[in-house]
Parts: sequence; C-alpha cells; structure tokens
Amino acid sequence: MSCKQLRVNPPLPGWRQTGARWCARLACPLIGLGRWLGQISSWLVLGVMMAVLATVIMNAFGINELLRWEDKILLLGKAVTINTMTELQWHLFGLLTLVGGSYAMHANMHVRVDMLHHRMSPAVRHWVEIIGHLLLLIPFCVLVAWLSKHMVQMSYISGEQSNYGGLTDRFLIKGALPAGLILLALGALGQVFDHLARILDPARDVEENSDAG
Repeated sequence: MSCKQLRVNPPLPGWRQTGARWCARLACPLIGLGRWLGQISSWLVLGVMMAVLATVIMNAFGINELLRWEDKILLLGKAVTINTMTELQWHLFGLLTLVGGSYAMHANMHVRVDMLHHRMSPAVRHWVEIIGHLLLLIPFCVLVAWLSKHMVQMSYISGEQSNYGGLTDRFLIKGALPAGLILLALGALGQVFDHLARILDPARDVEENSDAG
C-alpha cells in the first residue's frame, strides 16, 4: 500500500471517507515497518553464503579452529570454529525466514489458493483477508509467541549454548521466534486496516493499480 494520500471519490459519504483515511493512516506505519525490516533482512542472504563458503573452505583444508581470543564475545564465545560457521548458517537463515515472512505478506508473495482467490470480487477478497488475519493468522502468531516465551527464558537462565564448540547464547536465536511472530502479527493488523480502507473507499484499489501500471 502506498503511504501517500490518495484521491477520495466525491460521491462517498463523509463517514466512509473519514474511516478510509484513518484506516490508511493506521495501516501505513505497520506495513511500512514490515517492508523496511524485510528489505534489510534480505542482505542476510549474503551472510548465509559467506558462512557456507567459509565452512567449505575450512573443511577442505582441515581447519577446525580459525580464531581464538581471551574474553568471551556475545554469540561467538571465545573462538570461531568450523561448528561456529555451520551453526551461523541456520541462525542467519532463521532470521531471514522470520523477518522475511512479514515482507512476503505485504508484497503479496506468500502462498495462497489462487484458483479461488482470483475468482472473487475485490470486496470479497478484502473480507476474506480481514477474516483470515483476525481469526487465524494474528491469534496463531500471538499464541505461539506467548508459548515460546518460556523456552527463551529457560535458555537464557541456563546459559544454553552449542555442545560442539559452536555458537553461544542460544537464547538470541530462540528469542527471534516470538519477535518474528509479533512482527508478522503487527503486519497482519496493518493489512486489516489497509483492507478496511479499500472496502470503505474502492477508489484506492483503482489508484493503486494505476500507480503499479
């Protein structure tokens, strides 16, 4: 959704114009946050590639430990080993998936039943999205985020880390799960406001399609 002010169809009743305007204002920062973080997280692909390349090179030359220092560093511990690079791959990929999921939703790149969705009228599609977000997606994200809180707390208290000389501070990647789900829930809430704005003012669909074209 474009954050710029869209032209409002004059025949619309005043309450619909006002409602659409307020819904669009509420949706804009929520959707913008997900898009912005998603674009930033896309750079993690390079990190994954570099971690894979480092693992292959270290394995080819039989290098188990690349660097070591005295003081403990967050996540890395006291050394960088081949297991560090291996575990870094799924850490980065996990972040990429959790943060990128919100961007995929806003960019309409997520999986859906297209053979049904494309046969619906614009108004019906908007209502399906609203009902799906409110009854399925948002409750699921909030519930799983809440249930995973205990897992993160226990990981932090116990000082959980790799058993094979890899990454430490395992609570960081576990904490990314509820954080990513809350981000997805906020993005879904933004989508709800956006679809409500389009229902109240159908001209927003027309103008957005014209801008995209």
